[in-house]
Amino acid sequence: MNEFADPQSLASSLVPVPPAPMSFGQILDRSYRLMRTHFRLFFGIALVPTVTLTIFVAVWLGILRSALWPQITAQPAVPPVITPYPYLALILTAFYPIFIAVYTLYMPAACFAANQADRGVTVTFRQAYRFAWSKFGRSLWLLILCFLVMMLPMIVIAVLIGAGTAIMRHTAGAGPAGAFFLIPLLVLLYICIIAYCILVSLHLAVVFPACVEEDITARASLRRSMRLTQGAKGRIFLVMLVIYAATYASELVCLLVTALCVSVLTYFGLPAHVAMGSPVFIALACTCALALVVMLNICLAFPYAAITTVLAVIYHDQRLRKDPAPPTPSPAE
Repeated sequence: MNEFADPQSLASSLVPVPPAPMSFGQILDRSYRLMRTHFRLFFGIALVPTVTLTIFVAVWLGILRSALWPQITAQPAVPPVITPYPYLALILTAFYPIFIAVYTLYMPAACFAANQADRGVTVTFRQAYRFAWSKFGRSLWLLILCFLVMMLPMIVIAVLIGAGTAIMRHTAGAGPAGAFFLIPLLVLLYICIIAYCILVSLHLAVVFPACVEEDITARASLRRSMRLTQGAKGRIFLVMLVIYAATYASELVCLLVTALCVSVLTYFGLPAHVAMGSPVFIALACTCALALVVMLNICLAFPYAAITTVLAVIYHDQRLRKDPAPPTPSPAE
């Protein structure tokens, strides 16, 4: 496919390549073994968007603290007033292009590493992001197309919901008859949004693995993903549901561990009568903040790594099912 995917120049993986289409349980088992074997690589790649988000949250909280702390210290009994500072909106506006650019790099890098690992080839962090940078324009256009496919019908439905709400308010003074008919309609539209999001997500499940592996255009990747997922949406949905449950359980464990650490620090800090602003208080606060930052990055990076890994496995499994097998060469005379 390209110079990064040359098996002769990269180390082989310990996970054997499956020779035939896999069952539901085999897909989960292979995804788990790939995650275990390449955990440092997958997790390291997924840390890039999560660290970016953490930095933004830290900057945002730092600005809010600088804006609200003088009010808190001047009048502790009065709740602080949050005024709409213009630079807060500017920072929030500037963050979206940055995060879109980071995510545009992350998706092809993660899919490239997962695809290569599923084929039996190991790449490095640098090779994955070097490949993603070389395909940045195409990945950005693919991300925009996926957003349009996902969001345009939802925007139409949201407009219908807003119009229905306005009509309901207008007819509320006339009696409960309008609300009686409009509330079920709004609930039905909301259910349609959820169903549409799930269906489109299943259609586009392997759009990035296909774009990366087959080196095709963004529009061709959409068509390719829709073709590969035909007849497999139920299996893909169940696999993603299991992955979601596993990541949710891991997030609960991280949250419990973080809460336990904070409770232990509080247990030893309160009897010592640690004063606010003292060196001990600052050390304890920094420790708690560090634990929260680590927990946040783990909770965000682990689902990213798990999802891209299982999508690579599903993509190759669907290629075995959908693509015609290459002709068997005739034996030599």
